[in-house]
Amino acid sequence: MATRRLYYEDSFLKEFTARVVYCEVLPPDVKGGIPGTAWGLLLDRTAFYPTSGGQPHDLGKIGDANVLDVRDEGEEILHVVDRRPADPDVDCCIHWPRRFDHMQQHTGQHLLSAMFQERYGRPTVSFHLGSEVCTIDLRGPEPTEEILEGAERAANQIIFEDRAVTIRFGTAGELSRLGVRKEVDREGILRAIEIEGALLKPAAWIGPSVLGVILAAEVVYLLLGAGPAGTMNHVIEPQQVGMALYGPYLIGVELASMLLLGGLVGAYHLG
Repeated sequence: MATRRLYYEDSFLKEFTARVVYCEVLPPDVKGGIPGTAWGLLLDRTAFYPTSGGQPHDLGKIGDANVLDVRDEGEEILHVVDRRPADPDVDCCIHWPRRFDHMQQHTGQHLLSAMFQERYGRPTVSFHLGSEVCTIDLRGPEPTEEILEGAERAANQIIFEDRAVTIRFGTAGELSRLGVRKEVDREGILRAIEIEGALLKPAAWIGPSVLGVILAAEVVYLLLGAGPAGTMNHVIEPQQVGMALYGPYLIGVELASMLLLGGLVGAYHLG
């Protein structure tokens, strides 16, 4: 039975109910970070995003079980948990900070990749979404500082305009007529992400409904790839950007507030 993928219907869904339709014991997977016995669950529907499209899987709870891994197995989504749920009807919740961070980074990466492609003809070969940075591999010679800054400014301008992110479904031919430039070898109904007035491209990830939640994408430094085939850009995640931009300012405001309060108390007592 195909799993109903709730994350395609509402990427901001944090809690949901489901029914366990299959459960099996899984052997330990040391390489996968699961040293002990685990259980594989199939639910009739799920909001847990599996490792797919460069985005890591979600974590959270299914009943009283902790989610260790989520895998896309064709029509079905397999949830690897640390125990068998006590009841087939389960309340589920997503570990939201992890999911939201992935959504921000992934949407920001696609936007930045689109700017490199559209403005400078540097297509993205691959990317990696990590806990601290998102790396983008570009095809072509090493980008100049002018190119890096230009792509960054263009991406940030779109973010500051808070453009909507919408989802479209269709076949490869239908999406191509809508403006999808990337060649896709998959058949059937595909899912494409459109950032208003910026790009339309096939994607398997789930992104924020508005770009304002991304904050700012900062290109930090450039690393050469293996030969001329590609280069790598590192993009700091939004939380780190916020801390870098406003952290010192907030600390300064706090110190100034403490000094001002101390002065007022002293003036009152000396009064």
